[in-house]
Amino acid sequence: MKYIVLAGLSALLMGLGACHKEEAEPSQPEYADWYALRAPEAREIEAVYGDVDETLVISTRFRIYQTKDQGKTWLTSNYSAHYGVEGFVMRNDTLLALTATLGGVGTPDASYATSASYYSVDKGAIWLPYRNWSRKVDFDPKVQLNGATSPAGTAYSIDVRKTPVSPNSTTSYIETIGVKSATGTQLTLPQDHNITSICFDTKSRLYVTASAALCGRRENFAFCGDQNGVLYVSKKPQL
Repeated sequence: MKYIVLAGLSALLMGLGACHKEEAEPSQPEYADWYALRAPEAREIEAVYGDVDETLVISTRFRIYQTKDQGKTWLTSNYSAHYGVEGFVMRNDTLLALTATLGGVGTPDASYATSASYYSVDKGAIWLPYRNWSRKVDFDPKVQLNGATSPAGTAYSIDVRKTPVSPNSTTSYIETIGVKSATGTQLTLPQDHNITSICFDTKSRLYVTASAALCGRRENFAFCGDQNGVLYVSKKPQL
């Protein structure tokens, strides 16, 4: 894949003016158990890939950003397609952007990001259209959004609360309230958020992508302040 992309990359390097530094908020929240990285724009964070100690790439649906300093500064990638990026998956040395979903966070079954449409070989700074010539089955590759398995083999999922809209109603409000493991561990975030996805890095740290903090739900829905999404990273490994 690296050989194929060299010609495209050399042409794109001339246009790197489209990639520029954007300052994140001057102060990141401090929590005992979590790193909290704020998105550089007023949208929720949909997906993440990488290592908080090295390079991270995030999607705010229609934009992709890269940071190498734990969110102090963000590099805006050249991604400009009209496809919302729902997830990332690494195949060999190539990072793929997935632009479709199967299922939803609030469903009882697993939900996935799928349909690889763009790829990057520099950890998310430059993106090119992707054609999956080797696809053997539908929806491959795909990555689960509402669940993830730690390197130790423990399954984690987004914890969802369903509340009937009214007594005897078959329609419910669906709210994400944290993360739970198959072994009974319950993880709560420092603030209330709409959680969009979870994943692990190779060091067993949990990554949780989310909206900005919420100070009201349902008919009283309200953000606590600005609408910049938040990425939480557990400071300790989750086994």
